[in-house]
Amino acid sequence: MQPLVELTRFLAKSQDIRDALHAVVSYVTDSVGADDSLIVLAHASDSVGHLAATSASAARDALSLNLGIELEAHPEVCQVLCSGQTLITEGIEPTRSLIHPARLGAQGGPHCLAVVPICYDGGQHGVLYTLLSRGRRLDTAARAMLELVASITAMTLRNAQQTESLLDEKKQITEQRARVEHRMRFFQRYADLFDSAADGMIVVDHGGRILFSNPRASEITGYSPSELTNVGVQSFLSRKEIGRTAALARGFSKGIYPRGVDIRFIPKPREAPPTEDAPAGARPSSELTLNVTFSPVLRAERAILFTFRDVTAERATEVELRRTTEFLARVIDSSVDAIVSSDMSGRVLIFNRAAARIFGYEPAEVIGKLNVERLYPEGVARQVMRKIRSAEQGGPRRLEDYRVNMMGSRGEAIPVNISAALIMDNDKPIGSVGIFTDVREKLRMESRLHTAQEELREQEKSLALAELAGTTAHELNQPLTGVIGYAELLMKQLKADSPLAGAAETILAESQRMASIVRKIGKITRYETRSYLGDTKILDLDKAAPDSSIPSPRK
Repeated sequence: MQPLVELTRFLAKSQDIRDALHAVVSYVTDSVGADDSLIVLAHASDSVGHLAATSASAARDALSLNLGIELEAHPEVCQVLCSGQTLITEGIEPTRSLIHPARLGAQGGPHCLAVVPICYDGGQHGVLYTLLSRGRRLDTAARAMLELVASITAMTLRNAQQTESLLDEKKQITEQRARVEHRMRFFQRYADLFDSAADGMIVVDHGGRILFSNPRASEITGYSPSELTNVGVQSFLSRKEIGRTAALARGFSKGIYPRGVDIRFIPKPREAPPTEDAPAGARPSSELTLNVTFSPVLRAERAILFTFRDVTAERATEVELRRTTEFLARVIDSSVDAIVSSDMSGRVLIFNRAAARIFGYEPAEVIGKLNVERLYPEGVARQVMRKIRSAEQGGPRRLEDYRVNMMGSRGEAIPVNISAALIMDNDKPIGSVGIFTDVREKLRMESRLHTAQEELREQEKSLALAELAGTTAHELNQPLTGVIGYAELLMKQLKADSPLAGAAETILAESQRMASIVRKIGKITRYETRSYLGDTKILDLDKAAPDSSIPSPRK
């Protein structure tokens, strides 16, 4: 009993599991007078066991080679591992045992084999394998002793396993503490820089945990340093960034560290005062847009430095500016007048659809490629620019409603009204813009209107002439009737040989001729003239009243 007590004490004090197991097999060999004892570590599901200890001094050096044992060749071991029950076999041939015959000396013939399970934590973790030489048997006391030793061995193995686990944990804690101290020493050198930095800074390990954050990071995000440290950085990111963060992580593993990446971040909710619609309490904050630059730091731990600044307002302004720019572009493109803008060198920057329609160029042919002087006849562009700079029409730097001829893509003249101005930047001209109204249709309409007005004037003149002719004919007919009547009466009273008869006949003939002229005047339908005494024009009665003819005077 005393040797067993001493073995137990030794096992309790031993720090080396190999020495402890060798002490067990030595004690078993001596106690039962065995030829050899082994401890094989294995589970029922294993195909190969591990020889952990043997009492044969010649074989102990082989243990350093991690000697493996094919369990299928030793069914008695497999049986005990599966059943968890002690197996005593009489008359086993030494050649079938785990113990090589060379270690059995001169002892031949059948032997007695005892295989005792080493069980703990509800399972079999190995066996105590003891081979007795021929003629020896295990009595009940010896069997009980082997099972007791196997139980003590199981406790030793479990304690060793727990000790190893604790040592591993201690090692991990020590290593982690060393890493933390290393980080602290690393960060301490840059503490002043981090604390005074205008940008937020956080250091994230390869697993995504935040190791460090500077004061500016807390100001931007609203989280205190303690709320940021040792927390996964993904928990602060918008759900929309899941795909982006996975791509960034893959890039980090390849040594790719992007710069200037916009990432949406969820800030800490802010406390808001109570209102009529909502009680006091935290209010969810809108997402922040952080512009982040990544760089490696603490390469041994694959840590990454995130340097960021809040660009939420800037990005919102950019979006609004882009919307305004797109709206203005649509307004310019929808204008019925041509809008052309250029820089001070004459390079066209804006050329809307109306300009394309008027001048015959496609915008892609003009913008950034064509000089604005190509749209004017030679020398006219410089003339227009001089007028823009002068104060003659519209004031300095402006030109309003100026008529000029421009040139189309086929070289044709295009009359337009132009309103133009210089584009200024701090009193320095940086470009010009012109609005061109195509007046070709207007000029055609003016021409048609002028023609119509001339025709109307002619019609009015003809109408007035007809009215005057009618009045004249009416007024002249009355006295002519009297003259003709008295001339006829005079001719009746005078004798044919009277010297006054010829005069009376002449008076009658000319009066009749005048009556014919009056009738023709009454039939005037249009205004026609003919030359009379040089440049003087008189009414042409034959053309004005073509249906009547004036009789020739009598001779």
